[in-house]
Amino acid sequence: MKTILPIIAIGMLALAACEKASVSGTVIDPFTGKAVELPTVYIKGTPFTSQKIPGGLPDGTFSFEGVGAGTYTIEAGKGKYSKGRAEFTVSKENMSVKQDIYIYSLEVTPGLYRPVEGSKAEKITNDWAVWQPTCKGGTFVLRTKFVSEAENPKTKKKEKKDNVLPAPKDVPANIVALYKIATSVSSPVEAVSYPIISDVAKNYDCGIDAKEKLLAPNLEKGNKLGSNYKSDNLYEIKGTLLSGKQLLALRQDGKLVGLYYLNAQ
Repeated sequence: MKTILPIIAIGMLALAACEKASVSGTVIDPFTGKAVELPTVYIKGTPFTSQKIPGGLPDGTFSFEGVGAGTYTIEAGKGKYSKGRAEFTVSKENMSVKQDIYIYSLEVTPGLYRPVEGSKAEKITNDWAVWQPTCKGGTFVLRTKFVSEAENPKTKKKEKKDNVLPAPKDVPANIVALYKIATSVSSPVEAVSYPIISDVAKNYDCGIDAKEKLLAPNLEKGNKLGSNYKSDNLYEIKGTLLSGKQLLALRQDGKLVGLYYLNAQ
């Protein structure tokens, strides 16, 4: 009996080692919600690659059979598209892995986008960038109005123009958005929304008239949103916004990389 038990144990280990999993999924463009035709997909450090599949992946779906136990990184790409990656684990409890990967056209410009079902994602244009002065110490605010001078092309004379802060962008309180960063830095993006307080410029070092009225964030009541890797240089921002008007600040390595004036409904 003592001899039989070790033999049985060894046999069970050998059987487990022989068990192979299937790994399948679809390569998806997160800005359209549609599958990407003919992408290249491969599991790093293994022979599994779509380049060995006759005809490739015409509908963007892939399936690899016979993947052994372990943790892997699967990657996808295509000419003039970003690269995307995801990690998965094959174990005795997980022998049929489903894992989608996201890649997008490199023609997509940096900024914040809101996916729309059945349509291309809507870009939330940053109409407030001109109203954001450069402040010291990482402070960020929005000017409510200011006067500028510009030459009248007809009279060739300089004329004063009143500039008024554009209204906030109406968005749903339960927001799902995509943020493409402008750099290739791989650090994660942090997203925090802040309720707005009205203040005067003298309380901020922004190099503008001390009497000017500003919209500033209430830093003590920040509302952190989820921010997760979606594809290279792309993050999914997800969560529940504060009610009403607010400033959505996007930071990378502690540095402000995007500021949006929103109204959650």
